[in-house]
Order: sequence, then structure tokens, then C-alpha cells
Amino acid sequence: MPSQEIAGKAFEYACIKVLFDKLRTQTDVQLLEDVNFNNTRSAFEQLTESEKEEHLLAALRGVEIITPLEPNLAFPDITEPLILSIQSNKKGQKGDVRDVLCVRNAKGWDIGLSCKNNHEAVKHSRLSRTIDFGKAWLGYSVSENYKNTITPLFDELDELKSKKVRWAEIDKKDEKFYIPLLKAFVEELSSLNTLYSDVPEKLLNYLLGRNDFYKVIKHTKEKTTEVKPFNIYGTLGLSTKVQKEIYKITRLKMPTEILKMDFKKNSTNTVQIICDNGWTLSLRIHNASEWVEPSLKFDIQLVGVPHNLGSRIESW
Repeated sequence: MPSQEIAGKAFEYACIKVLFDKLRTQTDVQLLEDVNFNNTRSAFEQLTESEKEEHLLAALRGVEIITPLEPNLAFPDITEPLILSIQSNKKGQKGDVRDVLCVRNAKGWDIGLSCKNNHEAVKHSRLSRTIDFGKAWLGYSVSENYKNTITPLFDELDELKSKKVRWAEIDKKDEKFYIPLLKAFVEELSSLNTLYSDVPEKLLNYLLGRNDFYKVIKHTKEKTTEVKPFNIYGTLGLSTKVQKEIYKITRLKMPTEILKMDFKKNSTNTVQIICDNGWTLSLRIHNASEWVEPSLKFDIQLVGVPHNLGSRIESW
């Protein structure tokens, strides 16, 4: 079995390959074979033949859902090539969650696909004593009180790292580290939310990026592909002079307030953030490696989305 990282990169390659193969008979399309593309192709080549076939079939179902929704892919207003490319990881770290880009430069048009292999996490952000999550996520720096609260926790982790301690060797790690760190995080985010009225929207902007996209999720166990259009800024499904939209993709409303923020019931490592307009976030903190290190990682998922966020699932 390939690692989750390899399988995820391989699915990005499968999506761009299938997209290219489908569109090249309909329009002038160019594949940007740069280092990012080569990395995904290398990951794909590490799969077994049956795994490759499965990835390509799952990608095909996703592409078959998306292409009819986007007239600009095959029926543009002007004559220019469609450029397909793989986005660098650095872009993702800066807030653009799209993996596959479809661009028509002269028109200034683009859409993107966020390709997920058996998971729906939107971010894997870290917390540490040197990371100002307020600045990084929202543009507002955290308080000295927050820094003073978390620093001793990470100092202790740093000391354990120097002793080459494994996480499995730590007794009651949730009580010692997860709970106090999450409490400090919740209190600080609540404080920032009180100070700045746009925190809910900026939080979603950080998690979903500032570009609309289609999330394409491969569910191996169910043998299905799910596509969700995140049309926040109104750029998905636009008509062209040649081809009108076949389906109007609803524009989503961003949250304007945080209604509740607390630990998930019976959990010591997960907090939930419930916002208006249907958005609910789950943030699970965990150690990302076997050995102790002075940082912890979030697995952030959207467990609640607006009711008008469409979702289509196809079997393969």
C-alpha cells in the first residue's frame, strides 16, 4: 500500500491526465510538465497497475461531473490554449487549496480542483511556540497572554525531544498537552473574535483559500467519486458566448459570526467551531510523528457546510 502522501499526489496526477485526455479532442489544451507535474507523475508510477487503474477511473468520474458545468473548459469565448498545471505545495501553504489548475490567461479565467484521496481534511496546520496562528490564519497577532500560556508546554516537549522520547511513552499526553493547548487556542480565538468582527470570514478564507474550486474526493472503500463545488466568490460555472451554463452553481454565503466554540463531546483532542450560514469546523490536534517534537498538528475538517452546497457522487 502506498503512503497517504504518495496516493494523494498520484490522484492529482490521475485527475490532470484524465482532464487533458478528455479535453484535447475538443479544444487547444497544453499540459505544463514542470517539477510539480513530474512529482505527481513520479508518485503515480509508484502505484501497482491495479491502483493506477483505480485512480484513473475515480478521476474520470470526477472529470465527467465537472466538465459539463464549466463551458470555459471546452467552449471558450476567444481562441487561446487552455493551460493545465499542478500547483506547488507552497501555494497551498499560503492559502490556495487547489491542486490542479485550468487557466485561460488572455481571458483571465481559471478554475481549480482540490483532489483528495480518502479524506476530506481542508488543512493540516501546526501549533508551536513560534507560530503565531492568529497572524498566519487571520492577519491578527495573538496576545502575549497566549504566548505565555503555551510556551511552557512546548518547552517541555522540546526537553522530551532532546531525550529522544516517543509519544507512546508519555502517560496521559492528552491531559498534559492536548487539553491545555486546545483551551489556550480556544480562548485566544474567542478573544480575537471579540476584537475583530471579520474573524469568522477570515477563518474560512484561510481554510478554503481565496479562489473557488471543485473538491474531488476518491472514496476507495465505497468505490465512488464525490464532487463538491465551493463557489464562494461566484466564479464557477460561468457561461461563454459559445456555450451557456447548463446548471447554475449556487454561490455560498460566508460566516459572519461564531455561534459556539468548545471541545467536542467526550473528546480530549478535538474542538468544534460552529458558525452561522451552516459552517461547522472540527479541529483535531495530534502528534504527527512517532517521536516527540515541539509542535502539534491540526487535522481540520468541515463537518458542517451550507445546505445549498451541492454534492454529486458517481460510482466506478
